[in-house]
This record gives sequence, C-alpha cells and structure tokens, in this order.
Amino acid sequence: MAELSTFARPYAKAAFAYAAEQQDPANGIEAWSNALANASVVVQDQTFSEYLTRPTLDQQQQVQAVVAVLGNQLDGKISTDFQNFLAQLAKHDRLSLLPYVNAEFELQKAKGLNETDVVIESAFALTSEQEKALTDRLAARFGTKINSQVEIKPELIAGVVIRAGDQVIDDSVLGKLEKLRTSLLAG
Repeated sequence: MAELSTFARPYAKAAFAYAAEQQDPANGIEAWSNALANASVVVQDQTFSEYLTRPTLDQQQQVQAVVAVLGNQLDGKISTDFQNFLAQLAKHDRLSLLPYVNAEFELQKAKGLNETDVVIESAFALTSEQEKALTDRLAARFGTKINSQVEIKPELIAGVVIRAGDQVIDDSVLGKLEKLRTSLLAG
C-alpha cells in the first residue's frame, strides 16, 4: 500500500499545485477535491473496475467511461483540465491509483490550508467541552487548525487514542495495559 501511495504522490502534488493556482472556483481546490473523491469511489466499484480493465478498452475509452459516470454524479460539471488529468493517469495505466491520489491530494490540501485531520478514539462519548479542550491542545502542539472526528471504541476501557496522519498518541487504559504486558514478558 505504501508503494501505491508513492506512485500517487506526484500526481496528487501536481493536481494540488494546479488547482491552487486557479482563479476560477469551478476549477479550484474544492472542485478538484470533490472530483477526485467521486472518481475514487467510481474506480473502487468492483464491477466498474472490471469493466475499466478490459483489454479491449483503450486509454481514451477508459477516460470516457470514468467521465461518463462522473458526469452523472457531478451534474456534468467536470472540467476539461480534470479530464486531461484522467487522461494522463490512463496513459500511464494509473487510473486505479485514484483513491491514493485523492488521499494524497487531501493531505496536500490540509497542509496548504494549514489544517490537520485527527481521529480521536475514545472509550466513551466526549462532551463538546472535552473535545474542544483536546482540539485546542492539539492545535497548539501541531501549530495548525484541527479537524477532529470522534470515534467511540469501548474496548479502550478508558482514555483516548489520537491519530493524526502517521502520528499516534495512545493514552488509553488498553494501551497502558499492553505496554505493561510487553514489559513483563520482556523481563
């Protein structure tokens, strides 16, 4: 999976750089973000993916198929530039990388907008005050605006696990018990 992200990264960076310099909002960052998200869903559909990888389809037909499905989802609002981007992916047999390109694009977007997406896993539901206190501390730590998503995971017993990109802060009872178990088994 890391290898696929590595292949997708240059495409995502190029797409983000292009979208960021556009003056027209219809071809800007949000439009590209939306188009990439929808295109990712399209190519992940198993039936459509099997259709797309048929040897009888050439690159242009692959792009036309993706554009046709996207056109239905996006009310026909697919820019020529985005279609050209899809053509470049197809030319290099990379349409299947769209989910990874989308993920990398969103990382570029968050970085460009000075935002960090975090997932807060908690054993219990957090009050709005608790969530705000956590996000304020995380904002100070990362120096960015925090976009948080809370997930309830009773198996943590108590405490929280915070995931921000590849960083994990584990302050759960389950995590502490696992560390204790590891140290007892090692000693």
